[in-house]
Amino acid sequence: MRVEVRCYGEVAAAVGDRTRTLSLADDATVGDACAALSIATESFSGGLVVLVNGSHAAADAALSDGDTLALSQSPMRE
Repeated sequence: MRVEVRCYGEVAAAVGDRTRTLSLADDATVGDACAALSIATESFSGGLVVLVNGSHAAADAALSDGDTLALSQSPMRE
């Protein structure tokens, strides 16, 4: 399947791109997409915000062909 990934802030800097299209296995999860991008959720200040098609999603959320995955670091806590 193909998934469009949109990266923001620290995530875009880590990935080296703001947008990327990934080809993943049919049973891929958000975690698989992050692994394909070589990013770890704990490496970003405040953690990672994940949206699939505009809705918050966990690392174990299943992806479907044509999904849009948005990744951004959480705002830093004061």
